[in-house]
Amino acid sequence: MATPLIFKNRRLRVCHWSATPGFISAASAALDQQLRHLIAFDIVNLKALDETQASPCDLLIISAEGFDDDPFPQWLKSVQPRVPQAHGIAAPTIIFARISPQVQRELLSWSVEGNWYFDIVDPDHVMSLPVRVANFLRLHDHLHEVRRMSALTTDLAKKYQDVERQLHQLTGKSGTP
Repeated sequence: MATPLIFKNRRLRVCHWSATPGFISAASAALDQQLRHLIAFDIVNLKALDETQASPCDLLIISAEGFDDDPFPQWLKSVQPRVPQAHGIAAPTIIFARISPQVQRELLSWSVEGNWYFDIVDPDHVMSLPVRVANFLRLHDHLHEVRRMSALTTDLAKKYQDVERQLHQLTGKSGTP
């Protein structure tokens, strides 16, 4: 039985960057296959995260299978500022890497303090991605909705102040509220 796409009326833009271009892995192809069962998307292959074609980006996939545990935390922290953003919201990111649970636990405090949603996935666990990706995409949509609501609230508050000021001027009251 075929699973219906979770975003029926929307085509997503998925960006892929290989942090270890000389390292060949079947994980990216397997992810592509898994995603096609979940969403309609166009994939953009990036040579660097700061390319102009990286934005907009609904989901970022980083292949980093060649990294060892020791350099990984510092590398990850250097990647975070370069992740494509829209309106200050970083693209949710799936990072393919074989990183020990100990190193991932060491990154926990840093990841909680940050404002970037990412997941480190062992390439052998590609089959677990549909729910992770769906949750990331919904969370990303919610963050953009919160941003839009915040902007609308700010705009409405300004309009209210303008109307209140005009009302005071019409009624002959001096000063501003």
